[in-house]
Amino acid sequence: MARSGPRSGARAARRRRAAPLRLVAGTLAVWLLVALASTAWWPIHRDASMVSAGATAVVVGSVMALLGAGMRLPAAVVSIATVVGFAATGVPAAVPGAADGPLPTVPGLVDLFSGVALGWRQLLTISLPVGSYEALLVPYFVSVLLVTVVGVSIATRASRPELASLPALALFVTGTVFGPTRLETSVWLGVLLAGIALVWALTVRHLRRAATVAATTGTRIPIARAVVRPALVGTATIAAAAVVATGLGFVAPPAGTRTVARSGVVKPFDPRDQVSPLSGFRAYEERGRAEQPQLTVTGLPAGGFMRIATLDSYDGVVYRVGGPDGDAASGSFERVPTAVDTRDVRGTAVRVVVTVDGYRGVWLPTVGELTSVSFRGPDADRERTAFFYNRSTGTAAVVDGVSDRTRYTLSAVLPDQPTEDELRDARPGDAVVPTPRDVPAAVQDAVRADSDADTSDGAQLLAALQALQRNGYVSHGVGDDRPSRSGHGADRIAELLTAVPMVGDQEQYAVAAALMAQEIGFPARVVLGFTAGGDSGARDTTSGATTGRTTFRGSDVTARIEVDTAQWGWVMLDPNPAVREIPDQSDQTPKPVTRPETVVPPPPAQQLDQDEQTPPQADRDTPPTQPVWLQILLAVLPWALGVLGLLALVLLPIATVVLAKRLRRRRRRRAPEPRTRVVGAWDEYRDALLDGGHDVTPSATRREVGAAAPGEAGAVIAADADAAVFGPSDVDDAVADRTWAAADGAIAALRAGRGRRDRFRAATSLRSFRRSFRR
Repeated sequence: MARSGPRSGARAARRRRAAPLRLVAGTLAVWLLVALASTAWWPIHRDASMVSAGATAVVVGSVMALLGAGMRLPAAVVSIATVVGFAATGVPAAVPGAADGPLPTVPGLVDLFSGVALGWRQLLTISLPVGSYEALLVPYFVSVLLVTVVGVSIATRASRPELASLPALALFVTGTVFGPTRLETSVWLGVLLAGIALVWALTVRHLRRAATVAATTGTRIPIARAVVRPALVGTATIAAAAVVATGLGFVAPPAGTRTVARSGVVKPFDPRDQVSPLSGFRAYEERGRAEQPQLTVTGLPAGGFMRIATLDSYDGVVYRVGGPDGDAASGSFERVPTAVDTRDVRGTAVRVVVTVDGYRGVWLPTVGELTSVSFRGPDADRERTAFFYNRSTGTAAVVDGVSDRTRYTLSAVLPDQPTEDELRDARPGDAVVPTPRDVPAAVQDAVRADSDADTSDGAQLLAALQALQRNGYVSHGVGDDRPSRSGHGADRIAELLTAVPMVGDQEQYAVAAALMAQEIGFPARVVLGFTAGGDSGARDTTSGATTGRTTFRGSDVTARIEVDTAQWGWVMLDPNPAVREIPDQSDQTPKPVTRPETVVPPPPAQQLDQDEQTPPQADRDTPPTQPVWLQILLAVLPWALGVLGLLALVLLPIATVVLAKRLRRRRRRRAPEPRTRVVGAWDEYRDALLDGGHDVTPSATRREVGAAAPGEAGAVIAADADAAVFGPSDVDDAVADRTWAAADGAIAALRAGRGRRDRFRAATSLRSFRRSFRR
């Protein structure tokens, strides 16, 4: 015992000298790990604001963790300081649009704290990348902040600093799970991150062991064995893992798409809730609306087409968006915060400015393959938040609908289209569209009659479309037009294909052409939109071709089809006949029966009940008025979520510590062996001394600790524990229960007379979880 004092003093001096080195090395290691783990988040944001947010979170988290390590602050104090730092720096870093320079604002703080709870869900229901859109940087910012605080605290304070790499690995996994379905994070980065974590763990573990040996024997720490060798082992492991990963990449390359969290999330905009826009086709042709301006467009090339919606699901009654059950690719609508990736689209880039005049609806007219959209005007913020887009069909929507105050600018790419000669050699693509239901037999008869089965699929498709254009006549059934029934159900398509003369409009011809294309084997869908001149194709400009300003009126509405080809992808085709005089039915010379008139059985009653379709004249897009209680609830909800998020950040670490202590006590109390339970009672008492602020020498024996503790219970518990460990006789359950009863009474005596603050500090203290770091 005479040498224990000087040796303990030497160890303490070495710990004091080594503390700065541990702080610096641990902090730098965590910084490197966080930087590598953040690469998994880059495909989510792809913006410089992510770098600034991550750097801010790392600095704030490191300061909080280092202050806690240097001043030996309890976990509760570090947690509260972290929340304060989060509130002070979070708005400028993670919600820059709501910041007042470097200072936060009240709306920004609301978005910041609500983003902690809601941002994760929003990341899964929005198109990537998100940049710094709204408060979607908050999940990354708060993740990096927590990872830095926890990682640096473990690296500088815990008895096992090698565990400091685990938070960074969790950050990498989280970014991968919330990332895009397309693999964009390099596998090499994941291997490098795991390798550096391994090198750090091996180095710290060997260094701790060497320090323990040096403190016991009084010799110097062998740096070569403690640092260099584990670093070489870790580097060799990284190289081996890289070789294996490369080999697996050649043997079994990773798939282009993967299943991540966003793969199974139900999108907030459901197109099945909307009436099929094609059912309102005739409303545009009615008197008074046919000449009414719908859209004013600047920058659209001559003959350009403005897409309203793409419809790919036919059920025998209507063509609609989104498939019959919403699981089709066309039913997945996402918010577009910044831009859509169109790098794979070959075509002409255009920039189109659109002003809405008389057009109404939730479907936002677009052009080509959308790259980005920006709204202007008094409702720009609302429309930007309510904007959703479907990449597979190019269909856009504004949830609350557009109005005459809607102004927006589109950046898009007009895909290159094949010529007619090239289309003859087209082969069906592999796109997946819902299988049409209740298709009339007249479609199959028309394909057989109009095309040669011995020719190529592309030639058959062109022959079928040319037959529609050659034999068909256009009538909207309004005014002095030839009577023409609206709708595009199975009975109406059968009537179109079997009548002489064939009379209908774009609504029927596009549906018939799409069904015929699918009969041939091409995946097909109907596209509703505006084109200059509508039926006739005559260009209608308000100020000439020099400005490129086009006004689309109701009569400019049209419908076309898109077919998927193996060579060019989706190709838009116009199956509609030219507008011409319709001959009288009596003037038609009977032809040989090449297409027998097939008696089509009526679809089920629920499918033919077209009265359920909202009439075109109805105002389908006016959102219902929300009740007062719901408006109040929506106004209070962001504040309530912000308060709950703040409470969660403050209480979660405290609750974690308390729960860990309860689980530790329960494990000790319910140990299977009585001897283990007796020792656990002593450990529980000793931990209570540590958490209560009493000095407990790590090298002291149980009897020494019990004698130095307040009261006499500590000495009794220490004697029972020593007897259980070193005594000759076995320990029974009665002795274990008596020792635990004594320990509970002694712990209660330690808490007696203390204030509420001291009891709280003892309950949340981490001193009992730490062990002395020996070098």
